[in-house]
Amino acid sequence: MSVWLKISFLLLSILLSSCAATPDIHSRIPGTDLGINQPAELAMRLAVSPKNSQVAVGSVKHISNLWDISTGQKLKTFKMSSSVVGCAAWVVVQFMPDGKKIIVRDLGIKIVDIETGNIIREFSETSLDFAVSPDGKFILMGGPNHELAVLDLGTGHIRKLKGHADSGWRGAIYSVDISPDGRLALSGSWDATARLWDVSTGEILKIFKGHSEGYRSSFDPGVYVVRFTPDNRYALTVGDASLRIWDITTGREVAMMVSFEDGEWLTITSEGYYNASPNGHSYMSLITEGKTYGMEQFYDVFFRPDIVAAKLRGEDIGGLVTITMQDAIKMPPPVVEFTRTPATTDAPRAQVCYQVKNGGGGIGEVRLFHNGKLIDSDGYYREAAKTPSGKAPIVALNSKAIYDDMRSVSVKGTVENAPTTSKAKADVFEECKEVDAVPGENEVSVTAFNGANTVQGTMKTTRFTSNIQAENPHLYILSIGINEYKDKSVTLKYAVKDAEDIKEKVLKQAATIYRPEYIHDELLTDANAAKRNILSRIQDLTKRVKPTDSVILFVAGHGILLQNQYYLLTHDFDGAMQAQSMISSNEIVEMSKKIKSLSQLFIFDTCHAGGVDYIVSGLYDARISVLAKKMGLHIYASANDRQAAMDGYKGNGLFTHTLLQGLNNNKATDKDGDGKVSVVELGGFSKQTTTDISRKTGQHQTPLIINFGKDNVLYKLN
Repeated sequence: MSVWLKISFLLLSILLSSCAATPDIHSRIPGTDLGINQPAELAMRLAVSPKNSQVAVGSVKHISNLWDISTGQKLKTFKMSSSVVGCAAWVVVQFMPDGKKIIVRDLGIKIVDIETGNIIREFSETSLDFAVSPDGKFILMGGPNHELAVLDLGTGHIRKLKGHADSGWRGAIYSVDISPDGRLALSGSWDATARLWDVSTGEILKIFKGHSEGYRSSFDPGVYVVRFTPDNRYALTVGDASLRIWDITTGREVAMMVSFEDGEWLTITSEGYYNASPNGHSYMSLITEGKTYGMEQFYDVFFRPDIVAAKLRGEDIGGLVTITMQDAIKMPPPVVEFTRTPATTDAPRAQVCYQVKNGGGGIGEVRLFHNGKLIDSDGYYREAAKTPSGKAPIVALNSKAIYDDMRSVSVKGTVENAPTTSKAKADVFEECKEVDAVPGENEVSVTAFNGANTVQGTMKTTRFTSNIQAENPHLYILSIGINEYKDKSVTLKYAVKDAEDIKEKVLKQAATIYRPEYIHDELLTDANAAKRNILSRIQDLTKRVKPTDSVILFVAGHGILLQNQYYLLTHDFDGAMQAQSMISSNEIVEMSKKIKSLSQLFIFDTCHAGGVDYIVSGLYDARISVLAKKMGLHIYASANDRQAAMDGYKGNGLFTHTLLQGLNNNKATDKDGDGKVSVVELGGFSKQTTTDISRKTGQHQTPLIINFGKDNVLYKLN
């Protein structure tokens, strides 16, 4: 058993404030760099949990971050304390395999009896870090002179291993580790490399390059922590401000994780697919050939938590990757400029004109936003545009079936060559649009994608002031709940009640803001919730709703993932995957565009009959997040499995239960204490409460709350 399995705690080396700096991070995407737009935490020590996939990374300012390397998510941040002084004056302690002795490195190496505190043996060899072999027979040491030393604890004999850069302190070996089987060694050096060694022969087997070389001064190390994973499959390295995972068989980088000082984070694979906290992607940029791209420009295609998790678990993602970020940046996005916008207007509508120029990669979809909400676009990004056909029980649509379907689509080329409604555009595309003005300031934004719809161009924004008279706003509530489907095998229990209860609670609380005659509600359940009827009601909203009005859409029922799209099943679903009984994410986008309200909240409390695991939840998060960003609005979404939906919680679905709590004149929901509950506050409360309750009940349900729209008040506290 490897010695690190015996370690209960690793001392984290702490840098003084003079050691802290904002790093540059080399990208694992060939020919590119990642620029950091927010101070990141300088990581210094690494400890691997022997029982699970968690990794703790020690950073400056006495911070330790806990990561889950099976999903790429940062779990927690711990504030630590230490009496260690200086950038390199730390004490390293490890347990001997028998658990009765410890080895302490300060000025030399000392073996200490834990019970008595007596020094059993002492060696004068200088080292910056060391590791003990699993059998306790030797110590591997990394020193300041670019050499590894193998110290035989029985004879005291020392064998040298050379290979790191011989350049003074710039070649110092900062961290070492020994594999669980005792055959391999890892070393991390100030030469910005980590190296994999054969302990018995001293041969260098792999060189891991990617971390930055001392990013602020010549004293800053390149790679300062290295560790093997328990299965001896991966090497973990910490350098610059990143934790990186390497495949020791191929020598290739698997993924990189970065945590920022405000708690935001990002994990990105070598293909460019990433997972991130809500603002994590905005803190990093991709730099290549003198051009800088914000990570958000790749959001629609490359925000894929499911692919990140699958790769970190060692699964084959070949059939899921239709394009890499390296290929995407070969097709630069267009450049957008406004050509005509009024400064002020007294008319109810204002004309804005813009020009889109080919940046080298063609011109694809163009999106127009008004006060952050999508009001016009002319195509879809790389999604299958046609609903799949065939009949299969949705209870069988588990994560394996979903991925097998996506891989088959990729092989056939359907996704890559999916037809869209985008107009064919030349190298210069010009257009004018009429925008329904709202009283006061109006913000209009436009962005365009490259011809392949894989990279979004920089969004340009203009403003104008409207002098039209303000009208009393209206609130429209459409609540949909479906327990019964034509396919009787997927019957639910609480969806109808959830829709009824949400409608009634919103009606009651909305009266604290809106006059009764300005509140409009409609409930569609079971047989009334066929697709044709749902679309008819939404079409009615497009005729009645004004930009200053608010719209809340609530849906409780079944939701499925197919061919990289999200679908809501309507009452007429009979088991056949047909457009007549499924509402796709593309259709949801079109609904939102046509409804003129600039304040829209969509709530999806949907059950995935095939079960929810890391693949389903990751893909679900990706599709819903892209939906929210694309439409520029608020989306609450919660996916649970059918059993959890059938069990419910206190008479409702769990997520709906927490929403009702937040809507029940609940002061705990009012985070800023202003006496009002906003869309963002309700979402935050519901997410936390759902997560807490689900952990206690074993459901493990974490809602997705995405706020791309502007926040607005839902009700006032009594």
